Amino acid sequence: MVLSSAPAVRSMAIACSAVMAASLIGACQQRSEVQPTTDISRDAQITKLKTRLDQLERRVSESMPEADDSGERVPPGPIQSITFRSGTADDRLRIYWEDGKVSSLPCTLEQGTWACG
Repeated sequence: MVLSSAPAVRSMAIACSAVMAASLIGACQQRSEVQPTTDISRDAQITKLKTRLDQLERRVSESMPEADDSGERVPPGPIQSITFRSGTADDRLRIYWEDGKVSSLPCTLEQGTWACG
């Protein structure tokens, strides 16, 4: 009796394996009827986000004052040279501008890193 039921069990196991494999393969396939609507909604969302980003950038640029680099703190023109002086009573970073002006920034050593300004 045991010998006669073994082929039936084996056949049933093979049939179940085939059904499971077919189900898994079917689940992994892309459905073409779902894809176009997903692409359209994704494109619409991207367009909406771009529009919102443009609105926010416009609002920020209107509310921010214009950058003024013409003050005394930022001399016009390129830098001629930079010197760093340490180990003295007045540790300093000096910037020599091409137009002859000099910017002198005090420096401190904080946790192993120099901070100037």
